[in-house]
Amino acid sequence: MNLPEHGSEDVSSILAVELEHEPVKTAKGIHQVEPDANIYWLIDVEFSGFTLSDEDILQLLKGYIVYGHVHDLQMWTSVGRRSAGECHFDKICICMDIFDNVEMQVHLDEVKVADFMNTLPVRFQEKGTIHVLPREEAARARAKAEKLKAFTDQEGEREHAVMLRLVADQGQAYRGADIWDVMLSLGMEWGDMDIFHAHHHGSVGYDELFSVHTGTEPGFFWLSTLAEDGFADLIFSMDGVRTVQPQTVFEAMWKSAEYARTRLGGTLVNEQGLPAVPEDYLRQIQEMEDRLREFGFKAGEDVVLFLF
Repeated sequence: MNLPEHGSEDVSSILAVELEHEPVKTAKGIHQVEPDANIYWLIDVEFSGFTLSDEDILQLLKGYIVYGHVHDLQMWTSVGRRSAGECHFDKICICMDIFDNVEMQVHLDEVKVADFMNTLPVRFQEKGTIHVLPREEAARARAKAEKLKAFTDQEGEREHAVMLRLVADQGQAYRGADIWDVMLSLGMEWGDMDIFHAHHHGSVGYDELFSVHTGTEPGFFWLSTLAEDGFADLIFSMDGVRTVQPQTVFEAMWKSAEYARTRLGGTLVNEQGLPAVPEDYLRQIQEMEDRLREFGFKAGEDVVLFLF
């Protein structure tokens, strides 16, 4: 059985959430991107009367994450990590690691960083005179690293996944063809990991809102056999800590799950198998957001994505 390209109805308005993102400034095809002071010790290097290209900088600082101040546009952007054309920079910012987001440990050697800064004038001597200006003292950089450590210690053992399970009635199974129609009617897309994804397409790209998989083995949906397959449940899930405006996204996920229930039948339950109550989920998400706010962070922002 061939699967149709479109759903039998259009209820994609359920996923039409409004997410707030900082507007991205673009000039001559170059996106403004600022180095992130939350996760790096930032070292500015100012050039005295000369500019350097992406290639120049990458040769001098191979292996380092570097941002550059574009001379004619007067804005920061990434060096060598963009699709737009070459830029010429009048100063750069080198990002020095302060935290290991794999081992979740402070990763800062102040002596090593000081030695590195002392070598920079020699590295650039053939290009001209430079001025090395760390944006903060070593003590402040270590304090930031310790803050990240305290945050990950607090949140590392917590469960940030938010899951709703739609369970078929006893003795029943959901037909794959019907699931396909429900997902397409919602505007969801089958893709990565062979599951369904809900996306928000905005002016700064797209966000994944939530996904839908199944507890029926093997846990995903083979397109070649989906139409004939049967499934005991559908699991709607989102990563609360990595999601911008998680309460707004949860409400869209809840409405999507409710729509699926009206179409397919069954019962919505939580991870413990008890009847799902939206207010319980929203309270848990609010508590998570409050914990993040204590550290000055918000769900879905870059520093949180770096850590989780």
